[in-house]
Amino acid sequence: MWLTKLKTALVLEEIDQISSLLDQMPSFTSLAEMEEANYLLSQTKTLIERNKIETAHTLQQLKNTIDFLKSTQIEPSSSLNLKF
Repeated sequence: MWLTKLKTALVLEEIDQISSLLDQMPSFTSLAEMEEANYLLSQTKTLIERNKIETAHTLQQLKNTIDFLKSTQIEPSSSLNLKF
């Protein structure tokens, strides 16, 4: 049952569901279950690492966009700038 839920969460890329399942990981009774769990957990690790890289890339793009927008703004003149 747990393995099926993990497979489903992995296919749907539901990180929150995967996290929840990892918190309640059962004891496995057979070698086949252990091997399947090991494979699924390695796939989960790959998914999380890919998600982490994509998030870092998106954040960098946002930072670059913000920096660009700041550089194109006209500086407001100071209210203390007095001309005689």
